[in-house]
Amino acid sequence: MSYEGYLDQLLLLIKEKRDTMIAVANKTGYVSEQTVKCSQDLDKLIYKYQEIIYQKK
Repeated sequence: MSYEGYLDQLLLLIKEKRDTMIAVANKTGYVSEQTVKCSQDLDKLIYKYQEIIYQKK
């Protein structure tokens, strides 16, 4: 997979995880264990994306 393809895939995962987190938060509450877990997973994906972007510079 190309660099751009990998970044596109990562952005798609970030969007999907964000959407999941919002849905879970609306169902279980914003401070529920499930919502916090989704938020942590989202943070990891965003961190990975930023790390790749900054390494490219």
